[in-house]
Amino acid sequence: MSPVLVRISDITLKRLQKYATPLVDTIPTVIDKLLDFCDSNGFGQVVVQKDRSPKSDLKPVPTPLSSIEIDPREPRNLAHTRVLTAEFDGRSADGWNNLVRIAHVRAMEHFRSFESLRSATTSHIVKGKRDTDGFHYVPEIDISIQNVEANVAWRNSLGLARKLGCPLRVEFEWRNKEEAAFPGQPGVLSWKA
Repeated sequence: MSPVLVRISDITLKRLQKYATPLVDTIPTVIDKLLDFCDSNGFGQVVVQKDRSPKSDLKPVPTPLSSIEIDPREPRNLAHTRVLTAEFDGRSADGWNNLVRIAHVRAMEHFRSFESLRSATTSHIVKGKRDTDGFHYVPEIDISIQNVEANVAWRNSLGLARKLGCPLRVEFEWRNKEEAAFPGQPGVLSWKA
């Protein structure tokens, strides 16, 4: 095969350099490494499936990416992620800050007082309704919790799960942004008592 000239942006080049061995790898060898990794982990495999439409007998269907299992005590950078599904002690949440809210509702059932909950949590909470400085009211337990980014939301939820002995699981995906740790890749954080 004859060589092909490909233009690579500075940002893509910097991303490739993360996987290169200095003074050993070239751009083609790094690309080969990444392709080998993808091949060995089932990324990009195509499953042929019958299509019932009269126009085509076969339709390629890409296999889903397998989720990265993340160490719950030391998660990778969760910036630029969105929650797909989340559960705290069997209760569903639909976002990082909603997970924190669900965790606090469950924790209040256990601790039964605002002072005990405040001692147990690492979240910024205040008694009663407050809607400034990023606080959001949780009427079920008459407290307001300050919204946080994904990394802090996970740490705060995990802290309460550990103190309560509750299971916690979040399936998420990194958004398809260059700033994301693994653009477009799904991940799982799970902790069991």
